[in-house]
Amino acid sequence: MMQSAVLLLLIGCALSETQDGFEDRQVKIKSCHSLTKFVEDLIWKVAKLQTQFDQLKKKTLDAPKVAFSATLYEDSNSRNTGPFKIATPLKYKGVHSNLGDNYDPKTGIFTARVKGLYFFRFSMFNSVSNPPNSAVSLMKNGQRVVSVWDTTGNDAHDMGSNAAVLPCRLETKCTWS
Repeated sequence: MMQSAVLLLLIGCALSETQDGFEDRQVKIKSCHSLTKFVEDLIWKVAKLQTQFDQLKKKTLDAPKVAFSATLYEDSNSRNTGPFKIATPLKYKGVHSNLGDNYDPKTGIFTARVKGLYFFRFSMFNSVSNPPNSAVSLMKNGQRVVSVWDTTGNDAHDMGSNAAVLPCRLETKCTWS
C-alpha cells in the first residue's frame, strides 16, 4: 500500500512537470524528489516500527504468566490462627488464582520460576477482645523483608497491611513465605 502511495506521488509530480516552463519544472522536480525521499524514509520507518512491534507482541504473548491470589481460609468465615512458638509459614488455603503454579498451598511457599519483579501484599486483622502480641512477616529465602504487627492494648480491632516489590534474578532460588 505504501509503495502505491509513492508511485501515485511520482505520477502526480511527473504530470505537473509537463505543464509548466523549464525553470518551474526544475523547482518542481527537486520538490518531487524531496517529497519522494521523505515518503520513502517514512515507509522504511513504519516498516521498522511494525517489525519491532511484532517482536514485542510475540515476546509478550509467549512470556510465562505468574500471579496468585489467596486467602487464609477457603471460606469467608474468620478464624484465629496460631499462636506459634516459632516462625511458621502461613498456609493460605483459599487459592483464588495461581497462574504458573508457583504458590504451594500445602507449604505456604511461593517459588519463583521466572526472572522478574514480584509484588506481594498481605494484611493482618486482630479481632480478639484482649489481643495478644501478633506479627506477620514476608520472608524471602528465609530472610525477613517486611512485617506488620500489633501489641496488646486497649483497643480490640486492629488491622495492618504491608507490601513489597522484590526482584528475582534466578541465579539463586527465590522463595517467599
